[in-house]
Amino acid sequence: MAKVAEGIGKSYDEAVADALSKVGLTKEQVSVEIVEEPKKRLFSILDPKQVKVRITEIEAALEVAETTEKAKVEKEYKEISEEDANIVKERVITFLNDYFNKLGLSLKIESYIEDNILRFDITGDNAGIAIGYRGETMEALQMIAGTVGNKGIKNYVRIIIDIEGYRKKRIKALEELALKRANAVVAKKRSITLEPMNPFERKAIHNALQNHPKVKTQSTGEEPYRKVVISLK
Repeated sequence: MAKVAEGIGKSYDEAVADALSKVGLTKEQVSVEIVEEPKKRLFSILDPKQVKVRITEIEAALEVAETTEKAKVEKEYKEISEEDANIVKERVITFLNDYFNKLGLSLKIESYIEDNILRFDITGDNAGIAIGYRGETMEALQMIAGTVGNKGIKNYVRIIIDIEGYRKKRIKALEELALKRANAVVAKKRSITLEPMNPFERKAIHNALQNHPKVKTQSTGEEPYRKVVISLK
């Protein structure tokens, strides 16, 4: 579990140093959040100046493990055979139609292979019900559909489900957010921790900034509160 501590000082650096001393970490190993800053007001010279920060350990080791595992899984993906693709496609479409029928939905499902991935685009009235809050229902459907479709399949067929173009729209919005926060990190020279996100959203942030010349990204915390930290390289 990531280490968390708060520190107090007359300056930002002093407060960070105070927090670091409590957990035995270096500045490079943590993200920093300012909790309290001196208020600017008339006669403020009479007020004691105090900066309060909260630091959170950046779990670099865990992030490396995630990246390694991802690379390993992607390496194991083989070219989808037509036979396997057809089997998985039929199973997934049957599963999805059964699920939608139980919800009283009549949705159109189109499938195609792109970049060695079997993709399913779903459209129709009230399709948003199957998306859920921030795509959580859609992500769960994709995970279950992948398991159902690949049962007994030797070479795993990766699938991606998108409903009413939500996935593409969300990725675009996250890319814009990532760039905006990256610019803030560069301007303020301070790390920024984003709000908790699901794996799909975190991946979009990582991908959006993976080639950024001045910032890097790492994940910290545990599900379902895992967050992305954007910091200077």
